[in-house]
Amino acid sequence: MREAASTWASQDAGTLPWLAVAGYLVGAGLCLWRRGGAGSGRERLFWLAAALAMLALGLNKQLDLQTLLTGWGRQMARDGGWYAQRRAYQKEFVIGVALVAMVIGAGLAWLVRGLSPRVLAALAGLGLLGAFVLVRLASFHHIDVAMRTPVQGLKLHTVLELVGIAIVIGSAAWPQAARPARPGRR
Repeated sequence: MREAASTWASQDAGTLPWLAVAGYLVGAGLCLWRRGGAGSGRERLFWLAAALAMLALGLNKQLDLQTLLTGWGRQMARDGGWYAQRRAYQKEFVIGVALVAMVIGAGLAWLVRGLSPRVLAALAGLGLLGAFVLVRLASFHHIDVAMRTPVQGLKLHTVLELVGIAIVIGSAAWPQAARPARPGRR
């Protein structure tokens, strides 16, 4: 696990992580901007939540909080004498996080029901980013190997993250559809 965490951290040095951080911040800004033009209270709430999620993901990307969390968990396991059984606890932790993510996803799906296609697209981008975070959090060796698979010269984990960011940005920047003129009004 230590090797996996250091592998991820060493791969997060360079231009692409800064591009991702910039993308998260641009996405957060566009989500806030989109919130201002949203028609319903549910849509405004969605765009606010999306902006906060993008901001949190950008801060996490810059501060590398998952590596800190992994180190803290490793130290707790050593201090508690259960380091040898850490895989079972890791599995339970990841299952717990996945269940929480599904509950949040279901809540968001309920929140966005009947809203514009741009909201659904942004939710898909956020879902992809959530899956990316879950995979990074799991950090099991075989998953790390798969995430380093090259795709067009980039690692798969980088592609997943940048595509998720791009979907959210594109959704928030998606032009507002012209509202049909109401009869008798100019």
